[in-house]
Amino acid sequence: MKHYFLTVMMLLCAVMGAKAEVDPNFYIYICFGQSNMEGNAQWEAQDVGNVDERFQMLATCNFDNPKRTLGNWYKAECPIVSPVGKLGPTDYFGRTMVQELPDKKIGVIAVAMGGSPIEMFDKDLYAEKIKEKEQGGGTPWWAQLANNYYGGNPYGRIIEMAKKAQQVGVIKGILLHQGESNNGDEKWPGMVKKIYKDMLHDLGLKASEVPIFVGETEYENMGGGCSWHNHVVAKIPEVIPTGHVVSADGIPGNGVDPWHFSAAGYRTFGKRYAEKVLDVMNHPEKYTKYYTVDERITGTTTDLYGKDLAIVNEAEGKAFYCEMGSSLGYSDYVSAFDVSNECYYFRLQKSTGGFRLRAITPDGSYYQLDGADAYLNTQVVDGDRCFISSNLNGQNGQDLAKGAVWDMEYVDGKGWAIKNVGTGKYLKDASHPAMFDEPTYFTFCTLKETDIPPTGIKNVQRSTFNVQRDVWYTLDGRKINGQPTQRGLYIVNGKKVVWY
Repeated sequence: MKHYFLTVMMLLCAVMGAKAEVDPNFYIYICFGQSNMEGNAQWEAQDVGNVDERFQMLATCNFDNPKRTLGNWYKAECPIVSPVGKLGPTDYFGRTMVQELPDKKIGVIAVAMGGSPIEMFDKDLYAEKIKEKEQGGGTPWWAQLANNYYGGNPYGRIIEMAKKAQQVGVIKGILLHQGESNNGDEKWPGMVKKIYKDMLHDLGLKASEVPIFVGETEYENMGGGCSWHNHVVAKIPEVIPTGHVVSADGIPGNGVDPWHFSAAGYRTFGKRYAEKVLDVMNHPEKYTKYYTVDERITGTTTDLYGKDLAIVNEAEGKAFYCEMGSSLGYSDYVSAFDVSNECYYFRLQKSTGGFRLRAITPDGSYYQLDGADAYLNTQVVDGDRCFISSNLNGQNGQDLAKGAVWDMEYVDGKGWAIKNVGTGKYLKDASHPAMFDEPTYFTFCTLKETDIPPTGIKNVQRSTFNVQRDVWYTLDGRKINGQPTQRGLYIVNGKKVVWY
């Protein structure tokens, strides 16, 4: 009995010790997709022998050269994804991350197959997709790769390796590059959303803590033949509130085929993935501390994109807020609040004919400030459908397209007026429909993380920053004439701006 007791105690200590080995400073990213994520350019001299030991890869299959064993960690030198992969975006994503985060380790879990449709990463569809193609004549190349390296189930291999990674580090994000095999498919964003939700569920993760970053395909002016897919990639943030698009604008193709980037292109693309991840990390989407209203935004609606916002009545000093399971409210004290509990923040999204105001929830879903009857109601949005919550007139199943669209008008010295496009009337507060002929002026304020307790909205100070709009640069420092003609991320007087 004594021997049995000691054995049990030793096992318990071993388990406790294993849990204690999880390193909170080891940031791990799941990377998946088709050939561009797999890596398609031959690495060059500048890519070899200069990888920081803090950048690690978890082998998701067995390699012969260099010798690697499934399930083991290695320094992330080319090739990272598979034995047939080459230089890809994961290489310089990780190199940039460790460079910018000197106190962190970065790990990648990469699974990708050239030519693979998105369905191969859907745990409910991959087997059917393979069968469908085989019935059409032969086993496709991407299915052979899945069989050779991932046991025939790419999604299953991702989950298996991710659970192993969670024993030593923390999963912080998901990177996706795929679309050439689903070029222009309007259902694609929804399919990505399902895979994302499945991953979060199967790994016990929260969307608010693990965003997804989706890269664009090669632009037509760079030689790309699937650039049409970017119009559906652009819908990712609408379908997935914690989804972010990584621009491929200006990234060179390989000059050989219409699908793949050059080695220089992959270096740039990897850095852009890292820049986007770092931007989101610095963005107040952590849901763990208090947030205070930081500075008031003046100018055009472009300044509102990609920010968490408070909406404040200029005259009354009151702000909109939303509570879980409740309709929109109005409060004196939302300049600081704990969004991990019941408060939401707001985000502006472009829509046909105007803009939509949406309240983002801690679990990554969102409420839309809506109402075809011109009321500023809250509706639960799920995929392409919009559902009014039960305490709002008992309506259900209203099409998203029927929701209210808002026009944002900025008047210098007064603030923003919010007009219902359908009625042409102005919004006054959270209690009345948008039915007023005279505008009420609001301020959009960004939110900033802090450890201090909540304070009143009266402490907000007006920003004196005046945006100049005649000097625009691309991320690589190239000055452009006038305003951008293509959507993407630009720099205006030292500030990054998303242009739609």
